[in-house]
Amino acid sequence: MGAFRSILVDIDATAAVHPAFEQACDLAARLGARATLVDVIEDLPSQNVFMRKLEADVVDGRRAALAKLVHTRPDVHVETAVLRGTPAIALVQQVLRGDHDLLVRSHARDLVPGQLDGAVDMHLLRTCPCPVWLVGLQRAAQPPHILATVDTEADVPGAAELNRTIVDVALTLGEAWRASVTVLHAWSLFGEELLRGHMPERELHEALHATERQAFDGLAAFVATFGDRAGEVHMECIKGEPRYVIPRFVTDHRVDVVVMGTVGRTGIAGFVMGNTAEAVLRELRGSVFAVKPPRFVTRVTVPEHAGQAAAV
Repeated sequence: MGAFRSILVDIDATAAVHPAFEQACDLAARLGARATLVDVIEDLPSQNVFMRKLEADVVDGRRAALAKLVHTRPDVHVETAVLRGTPAIALVQQVLRGDHDLLVRSHARDLVPGQLDGAVDMHLLRTCPCPVWLVGLQRAAQPPHILATVDTEADVPGAAELNRTIVDVALTLGEAWRASVTVLHAWSLFGEELLRGHMPERELHEALHATERQAFDGLAAFVATFGDRAGEVHMECIKGEPRYVIPRFVTDHRVDVVVMGTVGRTGIAGFVMGNTAEAVLRELRGSVFAVKPPRFVTRVTVPEHAGQAAAV
């Protein structure tokens, strides 16, 4: 995938803090990337004179707030725009128009009390063609601890490419931040509970040990394909279901950024998010870097007549 060169940053310009902007600018400065800072305003239901005046005032206020924020980071080239429309769709269309290779926004900034995930976040994870970085509110350690989660035993179309993309992104971030990178694979013995009641304990133990060794050897062989780039990578092969293993590892080892795949089916325009990926994402409140396979095609399109009409 290579280093990111064009970063789209989505913020609420009226918010008191902007962790997504700060983190995106830090990464852009380290990579020599350009950034575009946007705020999305949904269309107002009425177009009478009063509402149009209110709408114009809101847009002007957001523009001014974006410009003020940009002035705090003179070390990064940042353009600004106020987008109009349904947030997730407007952002994906902007990714397509601007040929951005990374979208950054605060993790679940649109949460409501009692809700476990943000609707805009989940829509972006399903449809955005470039990686989506959901930035947590807590400031990452410097240098941060980066976790890449892979499934090197998956035997489905696109799995190998997705694993490579995940680790490539993690290594790119690790190189930019001079950070520690861990690659994690969660393994299990198929049918363990059934086998437990139908084979001697010693044989079950041997089967578990053989499965663990096979899983670790597969992980090691995969990481080795990255050559010198992965020279300092830590490897973890942990028994259990990913939906439980990954959040627990993140908490126990103070992981700052999790790089993971979100695609459940590949080779089609759009996809259904995998149940495991969605379950893990619902448990992670820190920063998540979500990627898709190289051949992923979004179902969102940019109307030919729209041009730059979405930006106001």
